Amino acid sequence: MKKILPIAFLGAAALIFPVSVKTIFLDTPIENQMGTVQKIFYFHVPLAWIMMLLAVVCGVAAGIQLRRDSKRAEAVSIAAAELVLVTGLGVLITGPIWGHATWGKAWTWDARQVSTGLLWLIFAAYVLVRHYGAAGSERLAAALAIFGAIDVPVIYYAVKIWKTTHPSNDVAGSLPASMWAALWPALIALLLTSMALLLIRVQQELTDVTLDEAWVDLDDAGATKPNPAPGPTPATGDA
Repeated sequence: MKKILPIAFLGAAALIFPVSVKTIFLDTPIENQMGTVQKIFYFHVPLAWIMMLLAVVCGVAAGIQLRRDSKRAEAVSIAAAELVLVTGLGVLITGPIWGHATWGKAWTWDARQVSTGLLWLIFAAYVLVRHYGAAGSERLAAALAIFGAIDVPVIYYAVKIWKTTHPSNDVAGSLPASMWAALWPALIALLLTSMALLLIRVQQELTDVTLDEAWVDLDDAGATKPNPAPGPTPATGDA
């Protein structure tokens, strides 16, 4: 089951992606004001939703790992954080492209832009601490993950709190049926791909932990193994 799920997810995503691209670029009408560049919306928004979901998953898993010292929770937090970097990079690339077409500037220091960039930096720090931190740095990394998860509602409500120029959260709810028909396949395909990569990375992390523990047990067994008693010195004949 552990091996079948990622393959099934990736297989389903491979079938949905072509349909999604066709729907976005051929079946969905071109927006009057922004033109073709508006179609980046169908990638930017799903990536942002998935990024925030993974950030929350990472923060919750890190909290569980702190409380229970769970290896599985630790593996989930590491895998989710790495995917936050991937999806977040997609958000930070597609967002300015869309913003330049809308506002005339790629980066306006909008509250949602800043909070999203902060989220990416938090999880970049988490990944660096997890992979290169000294012994005992797991608690610092977990605190970063939890702080990153807290930043998610800040991103979501930034538009309402600070009244910024970024599109409000109500835009998705007011989309016409033709745009939803393009958004759903893109979201499902990207989500399936993200879940497959998450499962693969979790299994890799658990395998690494198992190998590390096996090496430690082997070293301990070698250190406690008694040395054989020296045998009698063989007699040497006179030259």
